[in-house]
Amino acid sequence: MAIKITIEQKRLVEKQTVALATSDLDKRPNVIAVAFCKVVAPDKILITDNFMNKTRRSLLANDRVALAVWSNDWDEGYQFKGVGRYLTSGKWKKVVDVEPNNKDLAHKAAVLITVDEIWDLAKPRLIAQR
Repeated sequence: MAIKITIEQKRLVEKQTVALATSDLDKRPNVIAVAFCKVVAPDKILITDNFMNKTRRSLLANDRVALAVWSNDWDEGYQFKGVGRYLTSGKWKKVVDVEPNNKDLAHKAAVLITVDEIWDLAKPRLIAQR
């Protein structure tokens, strides 16, 4: 199965607060709320490091991540699993630097997530896998 984030999934990711889960090399989990996410390719999601501390350290140690997002009425929800790259320079860092939602925030880095699994949380099942 090829990975393709659908229009419905993109709408949720870009509208709702998203939970971003990481874990370090000692398997200690960490989860944060991310207010701004953008789908930038059929299998890629971009977020900004404005306030990450443990998350940044976890990403640098272990690049496996999961994102979860739900609709307000809980009728729709998705989990995206993949690899997160922590980028302090380059194309994606420039994108977050000029993003209006990051105005007056640190935007220390871009985190580019390449999705390799998508799960439907409303009807628990795998719906796409690389």
